This record gives sequence, C-alpha cells and structure tokens, in this order.
Amino acid sequence: MTDSLPTFPDESPLLPDQYDPDLRARLATLDAASDTHADDQRPDNTRRAYAADWKVWQRFCAQLEVPPTAATRGTLRAFVKWLWEYERSAYSTIDRRLAGVVVTLRRPPYRVLVDPDATAAARELLKDYRRQAEAAEEPARGRGKAPALTLPKLRLIVSLCSTDVFGLRDRALLLLGFAIAARRAELAGLRLRNIHDDDRGLVVDVRVTKTRPRTVAVPLQDVPDLCPVRAWHAWQTEAGITDPDLHAFRQIHHTGKVQPKGLTPGRIGDLITAAGLRAGVEEMFTGHSVRSGFATEARRAGKDRQAIAKVTGHADGSKVLDGYMQLVDQWGEKDNALVGLMALEE
Repeated sequence: MTDSLPTFPDESPLLPDQYDPDLRARLATLDAASDTHADDQRPDNTRRAYAADWKVWQRFCAQLEVPPTAATRGTLRAFVKWLWEYERSAYSTIDRRLAGVVVTLRRPPYRVLVDPDATAAARELLKDYRRQAEAAEEPARGRGKAPALTLPKLRLIVSLCSTDVFGLRDRALLLLGFAIAARRAELAGLRLRNIHDDDRGLVVDVRVTKTRPRTVAVPLQDVPDLCPVRAWHAWQTEAGITDPDLHAFRQIHHTGKVQPKGLTPGRIGDLITAAGLRAGVEEMFTGHSVRSGFATEARRAGKDRQAIAKVTGHADGSKVLDGYMQLVDQWGEKDNALVGLMALEE
C-alpha cells in the first residue's frame, strides 16, 4: 500500500459543450435508465400521490391559462394561494402537492428543473398563511392526527373479530400491524418472504416504506389473544399462504375463497376502521392508528425512545416521535411538575 496519489494525463477533460453526438446520446440513455430505476424504487402510494398532485396542478394551470411546465415563482405562489383560499386544502397537503409538481416536472417527458428559489418562495407563502390562520384561531384543516389504537381498545376489537377466514385476516392484520408499528402501505407491501419464523416469534422485514427499510423482531406474547405471532400463523394456515412472492394479506371473495391479489393500502385502512366500528368504539380509527397506538403504549410501558424508534423507523430527533412521547410523558411525575405538588402541603 502506498500513500502516493494517482496520476492523471496532462490533457484537460472534455467540457460538456465539447461532447460529440455519440457521447451525448449515451449519456441521455444513462439518464433515462437511471430515471426508470429511481421511479421503480419509489413506493406505489408515493407514485399515486404524485400523480394526483399533478392532476390538481394541471387543473390549476388550465384555469390560469398557462402550460403546466410554467412552474415559476409567480405560478407556484398562485398555486399555493388557490389551494389555501379556494380549495381549503390542509397545510401538509399543499406542501406535498408542491413537492409532487416539482418531482413530476423534473422527470420525463418534461425534464424541467424548477428554480429552488421559486419553490422556497411558495413554501414561505404557505407558512405565512398558516401563521395567520393560527393567529386568527381558525380550526385546523384536514383530518388531524389518527387516534391511537391503545391496548384496551385493541383487545376489545380483536376479541370481536369473527373466527372465519375474514376475522382471522383482520385479527392478524391488526395485531401484526400494531407490533411492527405499520403504515397502511407497509402492511400492503408485505410479502410472505418478508415474514420469517423464529423460535422466539417472527422477524419481519419492512421493505415497502416511505422512509428507511427496517427489520422488526416480534416476540411471542404471554397473552394468546393479543399475540401477533399466533394470529399470523392462524391466518397463514387458514389462507394457505405458501408462495413467498405473494402478498401476506390478501383479498377474500365473498364466498370465503382467498385471492392471490393483495390488499391495497386504502383497503387496509378501511378494514381497520370497520373493525373499530363493529366493536362499537367511539373513535374513528384509521390505517395509521395501529402505528400511533404502538408508539403510545410502548412509551407508556417505559420503553426506551431508541427501542421504540427501531420498531417505528423514525429518525433520531423525529418531531413526530416526540409527539407520541409527549402524549404519555405529560402525565408522568418526571415531566409534569404538578404531579404530587399539592400533597406537599399535608
């Protein structure tokens, strides 16, 4: 091994305007292939969201009578104003629609690079709108946070799942979704090859995710009715799931025949909502409720923040995870200065 640096030829490298047609063609081919590969890695739900964002942008541009490729500072700010004042969209929705437009324009067939300053100006206007709304004490827009599916409610809901193939699927979906703190799309993306048996439970590889892939060890539980491992095995056996490349959670024909086709994220959310309604629970649980429920209950049980984040996949310092922590910690003796305070006078 040597510390000497590699040597290069004395001649200067070609500059882009000196490329010959053959080189330009090869680079263009590489660009197209890389775009296709990058798009293939993007989760299906993200692609669907971006497609929906683009349709909204096209509708806006038609009203403004400008081409959809005209993403300038003025048009992007006007888009934000239109979404906020006329469409009454939520802050997070508008922010994502901006991202969807910029990403779509960057890709074929448009290949338009939007000026980052223009995007920043549009987002700054959006922040101003939100500050003004908060100052005026306007009601929050959007559906708000999904209610957490806590353990008492989870126990009630799964106890009322039927014992047929439909109930076995819903029970496994709820309990395994809670155990791995799953988003709807993550449950929809699970294949049999992602769920591995272990003497101590299951090892679940969450590959289809909006953030980083993660692996979650799901241990056997002492309470059989709340055990995701037993629930998964019961559903797998009843459904006859053996093909490693097919979805873990499948559609079921009304006759009870399990279909090869997997559930969509939207359908998984509907099943979780329906299970709560059948149990007579007041909260309207959604697909995100099992994820927030896990984080809330894990913190309530005194689990370490890093251990929770390992299951949820949250990054270090995540504000979303902070929110789960605060919901529980606000009643703790360590974090609430009022706890036990009045007893000091006795």
